[in-house]
This record gives sequence, structure tokens and C-alpha cells, in this order.
Amino acid sequence: TTPGKRSFTAAFGEHLTELAEKDERIVAITSAMCDGTGLMEFSKRFPGRFYDVGIAESAAVDIAAGMAREGLKPVVCIYSTFLQRSFDQIFQEVALQNLGVVFCVDRAGFVGSDGPTHHGLMDIGFMRMMPNIVLTAPANDTETQLALKFALAADTPVVVRYLKDSVPSQEY
Repeated sequence: TTPGKRSFTAAFGEHLTELAEKDERIVAITSAMCDGTGLMEFSKRFPGRFYDVGIAESAAVDIAAGMAREGLKPVVCIYSTFLQRSFDQIFQEVALQNLGVVFCVDRAGFVGSDGPTHHGLMDIGFMRMMPNIVLTAPANDTETQLALKFALAADTPVVVRYLKDSVPSQEY
């Protein structure tokens, strides 16, 4: 990200926190990436609705599936490259059952100084083959907010993928 500019991660975190103020069914789940996925404020404001499962991405997806089945609105926040660790759980527990789990996929694309192990290049390929999943890729702040609202209102799994980059200063 450009120093002094707001990142997509920050924009996502702010929008999720705002939406969670209005809907107590929204819960956030991450796997040892609270700060890196923009969930610090959410975790402070809603500690009873925030879950960090440690480096266990597949467990995050399983927990989210159970929560969705019970009527909650789980938001799973994981870096793109690490989401592939939960491929089977996304397929079996979420996609086949058509559960309303939101996957917020941070660091989608090349990530520069984070290095090649963090480049998020595979999520589109493996998520689009899943049944029932809708993929979104917001290009600015407004689209990030709208994609998140859409995802939380959907009764089907939705992916919101975004870059490790600054949000464009101008909306197009």
C-alpha cells in the first residue's frame, strides 16, 4: 500500500464493523490474521462475535458453516494464499450445502514485499469451480462496501476478494 493512503483491508474492516453495529448476527472468524485482515476494531468492539482459530483455516470454515446453519452471518477473513488450505471444507461444508458464509479474501493478487508465499493467485481458480459460490472483486471503496452488503444479505456463499493495495482516491 502507499504510505498515508487507506488500504482495501482497512476499508473492509471499517465497513464490516459498521454493518455489525446494525446486525448482531454478523460474526468474524480468522486464522491468526486479525490485524492483517482488518479485524482489530471489530475484535475490540465485538469480542463475543470475533473468533481467531489460530493457524487452522479449515477449522475456520467448518465453524463458519455451523454458524451459518444456525442463522448467523459468518465472515471468514483469510489471506488468499492460505484459503486454499481449506479447499475441502469450502466444498463439502459450505458450497454443497449452499450456506450463507462470506469469504473475505485479503491479499488477492501479487503482494509485493510479502513475498511469493503470500501471492494470492489461486483463489479465483479454485473458488469458481465450487457450486453455489458467487465471486466479487471490488475495485474501490464504494464497491467494497456494496460487495460486503450484498454478501451479508445473500443466502448463498459469497467471496469478496481484494488487493493488498491502497483504495483508489477517486471513484470511477
